[in-house]
Amino acid sequence: MAIQTTGVAPQKPKMFIDIPTAAEMAGFSLRHFRRLIEEDQIPIVQINRKFFILSRVFDNWEATRRAKAA
Repeated sequence: MAIQTTGVAPQKPKMFIDIPTAAEMAGFSLRHFRRLIEEDQIPIVQINRKFFILSRVFDNWEATRRAKAA
C-alpha cells in the first residue's frame, strides 16, 4: 500500500497576528479592538514598527470572551 502525497507541506499555525488582522478576526473595528487591547490588558509584541498579538494569546482571549457572553 503506497501513501500518496500532494506535495503540499502542512501549514504551521501563525505565531503572530498583526493587530488589523486580529481585529477583523474578532469582528471589531481596528479602533475598537485597540481599545479592547488596552482595557483587557492583552499583551502585544512590537517587532520593528508593527505590533502583534501572539496567536495563542488571541485564542485564549477569544475563548474567554465567548465564555463571558454565554
